[in-house]
Amino acid sequence: MKLIHFEKAKLKSPMMMAFLGIAVGATLFLSSCTQDEVIDTIETIEEAIEETIEEEANLDNLTGNWIRIASNNPGSDGMIIEMSGTTGKLVDKAGSGFQVDDIKWNDIKAIDSENYSHQELGSDYNYYEATMLLKADDTLRISVGSSGAGNTQKWVREGEYTPEPDGQANTETLDCSISEARTLTNGSAEIDYIIDCVIDVTAPLIIEPGVVIQFNENAGLGVYDNGTLTAIGTAAEPIVFKGATSTSGLWRGIHIETRSISNTLEHVRIEDAGSNYVYCCNESSSLFLKGAKIGLKNIEIRNGNGIGLYAGVNSEFDSYENIRIETHAEYPVWAAPEVLTYLDGMASDYSNNDKDYIFVNDGNFGATTRIHKTNIPYLFEGKVYDVTAALTIEAGVEIVFQENGGLGVYDNGSLKISGNANDPVLMRGQDALKGFWRGIHIETNKIDNSLDYLHLSDAGSNYVYCCNGVASIFLKDGQTSITNSVISNGKAHGILATKNFEFSGYANNTITTHELAPLNLSLGRVGELDGRSSSYQGNNQEFILISDDGSTSELTIYPTDVPYLVDDSTVLDITERLNIEAGVEIVFSPNSGLGVYDNGILNAVGTANDPIIFRGFENSVGYWRGIHTETNSASNIIRHAEIRNAGSNYVYCCNDKAGLIVKAGQMTVENSVITQSGGCGILVKSSANFTGSGNDYSNNTDGGLCN
Repeated sequence: MKLIHFEKAKLKSPMMMAFLGIAVGATLFLSSCTQDEVIDTIETIEEAIEETIEEEANLDNLTGNWIRIASNNPGSDGMIIEMSGTTGKLVDKAGSGFQVDDIKWNDIKAIDSENYSHQELGSDYNYYEATMLLKADDTLRISVGSSGAGNTQKWVREGEYTPEPDGQANTETLDCSISEARTLTNGSAEIDYIIDCVIDVTAPLIIEPGVVIQFNENAGLGVYDNGTLTAIGTAAEPIVFKGATSTSGLWRGIHIETRSISNTLEHVRIEDAGSNYVYCCNESSSLFLKGAKIGLKNIEIRNGNGIGLYAGVNSEFDSYENIRIETHAEYPVWAAPEVLTYLDGMASDYSNNDKDYIFVNDGNFGATTRIHKTNIPYLFEGKVYDVTAALTIEAGVEIVFQENGGLGVYDNGSLKISGNANDPVLMRGQDALKGFWRGIHIETNKIDNSLDYLHLSDAGSNYVYCCNGVASIFLKDGQTSITNSVISNGKAHGILATKNFEFSGYANNTITTHELAPLNLSLGRVGELDGRSSSYQGNNQEFILISDDGSTSELTIYPTDVPYLVDDSTVLDITERLNIEAGVEIVFSPNSGLGVYDNGILNAVGTANDPIIFRGFENSVGYWRGIHTETNSASNIIRHAEIRNAGSNYVYCCNDKAGLIVKAGQMTVENSVITQSGGCGILVKSSANFTGSGNDYSNNTDGGLCN
C-alpha cells in the first residue's frame, strides 16, 4: 500500500491538527513503506504543526481589549477594540464616526512574533492595508498604508491604562535649556515630555521613536550654537510635537539654525504651532530654518497659525521626501530661491492651507536651481528675481507673480523652461490683469536658454531692467529658442527682441490679447520666424512690428496671419539677399521705406492666388517712401506683387519720388500692380536694366512707368 503523503504547510485550525493525528496513525498502521519514509513523513507533519502552533500563539498575544491613547486624529482616541482570532471588533466608538460592532481590524496575520498585517477600516468604510507592531512594553503601534487622519496610532491594553487625572503620568517637564547631550525616550504615558518655555538646545538632542512632546502656550524649541536635533521616528512610532490643546498657534514652533548632518527629522508630526517667532524677529512658523542644514523625511505639519515650513537663505537639505503641510493660516512653505531645487515635487502635499502657494521670498537665483512641479503654485513676490546661474523649470510648474514682479537673466544665467503638451509651464499674474507683472528679460548667450510649452500671461507692466523696452518677454542680447508657447493678456508687446538677439529656435507659438504689437523685432529676427505655423491674432495692434533697420545676412520673410509693419521713419537697408515669400504683407508707416544696395538682392515672388503686398498703413496717395534698388543681380525680381501708397519722398537722397525706383543694376517686375504713388509708379534710371511685363499701373501722380 502506498504511503499517505502530506505537503508541509501552515495548518491553522485545531480540526486540521486532529486530522493530522489521525492521518499519522493511519499511516503507521497501513503503510508498507520503509521505516525511514514513515519517519520523514512524521517529521514533515510535526514541523507544520509547530509552525501552526507558533502562529496561533502570536495571534493570542493580541487577544483582549485595546484602547487607543494617541494618534494623528485625536478626536477618535479613546475608542476600544475587542480583539479575538483574526478580527478586532469596536466595543466603544469614543468620538469617532464608527459604530459599535464594526470590524475595525480584519484579516490579521502574523508576520513574526512582533509584527502583524491586517486590513484597517477607514472612516470612509473602506479597508486599507495596515501593519501592527507589538512593543516590548505591551503597547500596540498601528500604521495605515493610506495617509490621512488616524493613519498612525498608539494602543494599550484597556485594563493596564489608568492615566492620572491630569493625564501626565510618567511625564517629564523639560528644563528651558539643553546644554549637554540628551536623549528623550518613549515611555508608557500618552505624553512623554512637556515644554513650558522656549527651550534652548545648544548640544546634541536625540529623540527616539514614539516620543510625544507637548508644548504649552507660547512655548517653543530653538537649536543653535552647537545644538543639533535628531528626531527619527518610524511609520508605526512617529515622533509628535504638539500643543497642549489642538489650537492653531498654541505654541511657537521649532527653530533650527545649525548646519549639521545630525539635524534629521523623519516620521515626525508637528501640530498646533506658529503663535510667534521662536527668536526675534523671525517669521512665525511651525518649522523655521535659518540657514540650517537638515534632512526631512515623512514629515506632517498641520494646524499652524503661521507658515508651515520656512527655509531661509543658505538653508540646505540633506534629504527632502514626503512632506505633508496642511491647515496653516499662512503659506505652507516660505523659501529662498535656492531652496526650491531641494523640493521633491509631487511626492509632497501642500494643499488645504489658507494661502495655498509656495512663497518664494526676496533673493536671487545665483546657484544652479531646478524648480519642480508641486500640487500648488509658486508665488514670486513683487520684485525682480535675478537669474545669474542655470535655472530649469520643469513641466507642470505654475509660477504666480505679485504686482510688478519679474524675472531677469544675465551674467552666467540661463533659463530653461521644459513644459510639454499635457503639462505646460504656467507663468501668470496674481491678478489676471494686463500688465500686472513685468515679464521676462534675457540677455545671455547660453545654449540652455529655451522656452518650450510656456503659457505666460498678464505681463508687461514695465521694463525688467532700466531702461529697456517693455514686453511680456524682452530679449536684449544673446539667444534663446521659443517653441510651442502661448503669450497672452499683456499690456505691451508680446515679444520684443533687439537686433543683437537671435532666436536659436522659433516654432508653433501663439501671441494674443496684447495692447501693442505681438512681436517687435529687427529685420534680422523676422527672418527667424516660422511663418503661418504661429499665430498673432487678437491683439490691439494686429501686425508684427519691424523696428530696427538693416540686415547683415541673407534672410527670408515668411507669410503670417497678420501683416508686418515697418516702424515710423525706418528705412530697411538690404545689403544681403532678401527673399519675400508668397502671401507676405508688409505695411509701411510714414517716412519708412526699403532700400537695396551693396550686395543686396530683393527677390519677392508671389503667386496669382497669394500675392505679395507692399502698402501704406493708411490707404492714401504717397503715404510712404517706396522701394529703391541699385544692385546688379538677375535675382532682383518682383512678381505677383502690389506696391501701393508709396512715393512720399526719396528713399535715399536725393532721388525722385516713386513707388519703385530702379537707380542702377537689374530689376524684373512681372504681373504686379503699382498704384497710388506720389510720383511715378516705377522710375527707371538710364543706367539701370529693367524688364517688365503684365503689370498694372493706376492712380500714380506722375505716371505709371517713367524713364
